[in-house]
Amino acid sequence: MPDPLSFFPHQNIRDEQGRFIDDVYSSISGRRSLIAHAPTGLGKTAAALAPSLSFALDNGLTVFFLTSRHTQHSIAISTLRMIREKCRKEFSVTDIVGKKNMCCQPGIEALQSRQFHDYCTSVREAGQCEFFNNFRNSDTNLKVVIDSIKREPQDSEKTVEMGRMFKVCPYEAAALCSKDSAVIIADYYYIFNQVIRDGFLKKSGKELENLIIIVDEAHNLPQRIREMLTERISTSSVERAVKEAERFAGDDERIFLSDLREALFAIGTERIVGKNELLELLKGHDIEDAAERLGKVGEEVRETQRQSSIAGVADFLGSWVDGDDEGFARIASRKQGPKGPIVSLSYQCLDPGFEASKVVRSAYSVIMMSGTLTPTGMYRDMLGFPKGTVEREYRNPFPAQNRLSLIVTGVTTRFSKRDDRQFEKLADVCVNITNEIPGNVAVFFPSYAVMREVFKHMHGKIVKNVMLESPGISKEEKVKIISDFKRSFLVGGVLLAVVGGNFYEGIDLPGNLLNGVIIVGLPLAQPDLETKKLIDYYEARYKKGWDYGYVFPAFTKALQTAGRCIRSELDRGVIIFMDERYAWANYYSCFPKDMKPKITANYREYIREFFNTRQSKLG
Repeated sequence: MPDPLSFFPHQNIRDEQGRFIDDVYSSISGRRSLIAHAPTGLGKTAAALAPSLSFALDNGLTVFFLTSRHTQHSIAISTLRMIREKCRKEFSVTDIVGKKNMCCQPGIEALQSRQFHDYCTSVREAGQCEFFNNFRNSDTNLKVVIDSIKREPQDSEKTVEMGRMFKVCPYEAAALCSKDSAVIIADYYYIFNQVIRDGFLKKSGKELENLIIIVDEAHNLPQRIREMLTERISTSSVERAVKEAERFAGDDERIFLSDLREALFAIGTERIVGKNELLELLKGHDIEDAAERLGKVGEEVRETQRQSSIAGVADFLGSWVDGDDEGFARIASRKQGPKGPIVSLSYQCLDPGFEASKVVRSAYSVIMMSGTLTPTGMYRDMLGFPKGTVEREYRNPFPAQNRLSLIVTGVTTRFSKRDDRQFEKLADVCVNITNEIPGNVAVFFPSYAVMREVFKHMHGKIVKNVMLESPGISKEEKVKIISDFKRSFLVGGVLLAVVGGNFYEGIDLPGNLLNGVIIVGLPLAQPDLETKKLIDYYEARYKKGWDYGYVFPAFTKALQTAGRCIRSELDRGVIIFMDERYAWANYYSCFPKDMKPKITANYREYIREFFNTRQSKLG
């Protein structure tokens, strides 16, 4: 039997890492799947790729490494380079991202994914894409790009650079290379979106049954699949379609779109809507026929201006009429826009297992891994994993004495207790903690509204540099805030941000760049109709509606936020869960086994002792 450690690229293997490697290999060799809660620092990427690749090469299989983060693409590529160097074994790797992000055509940045897909199809079929034409016809230039991809593992940015230089479509070149690749690094939707999966596997000559699929940061997968399978329209998007129809469509299409806009206004307030209710409001029209006609008009529009609101309406109507009711909800919502009320209608996916289970039950093996994948049973149920799936929770590899975790009682962000006095109490605790912890501290709030109310009472009391996240900041603004925060570590900086915003995931602040993280309140979802329908659905299916639809997802966000603090075995820091609800039995049981924070109102004493102990050890 091959040695699962033979491809491991590093000299030393940690105990928990060794357990993970063994579990990955035994799961794959037994054609089973694995759901692994593996904390930050375990070395998940190498520990998953090494045994998976070893087994795949010996058995004629392909490894798909799926991740939504660009930084993780780079880590996977670096790991595979080290494996090639260590083993002296030739294998090919393809790194591929969304077709839009690999496109060399100018001016496509503003297009949404579906709009880009339709635009790309139209210009290719019309012979108007120079890069695709050269891919089909230019043997010499194509060979240069292909050789570059196959020579050694390289990221998609390098492939795009080569494609632009040699006027060859980078996406098509990468897809062609994937035929011979032992490892393909891609986004979730390459496997979990059926249309994209079928198209890409056909291009690459792969079969789902012969894939070992590694899903990184797998706690994001349920919501990503829900988003993929959800369709929406609003009075604003239909209004744009009406204006588009005035230029490109006939009277029948214009009349239908105008009537659709009025039907949305008639639906009015936030509520659950039956499929037939929309059909009744449009009973003078054949909706299926209208959707087909609008789809054709949308294709013509894209040939002229790349994107089409009419095509978006057509897609929505197709899902509304033909889509199932089981595992989906039809929801109307209403908000005030700058020019008046905006009514939206969504065909909302509740159950990601409908799509995920097709993959899980057909693939050779699926390895789900994340530092916040508890309880594993929830992900097993949500994503349709079968009986016999291996579930593991690994210990945190970092020294326990390097982390102080506290629950601060006496404060809360519970909606029923939100008033100016409570916000002032929250502010006082935040000020005390941020001034007590040396260096940089990040404070995360459940919403921008709560952050603003608490900051009113914090302003002027913090003795450090304060930086605030604001909604809708640009990439450049985010980079500047992080840069300013890093530079503040000697005198101390405080970053005020929002759970689920720009800074709660995907940023690394090692060493003294971050000495404390405060999570203010429980980041529970808004109790809107979608959340209520999720709770009802999981209650009916698993008798765990409150947990699966409300509590556990919020806890995952809180733990993901807490993970910003300790990123290596040398990091030390304080993690504060600032809400009395964390101490309640039903919430406290959600903490990983190796965390279990102390419950206290005397948080300042614990913090002082933690950092004084550190200083005394340093001499």
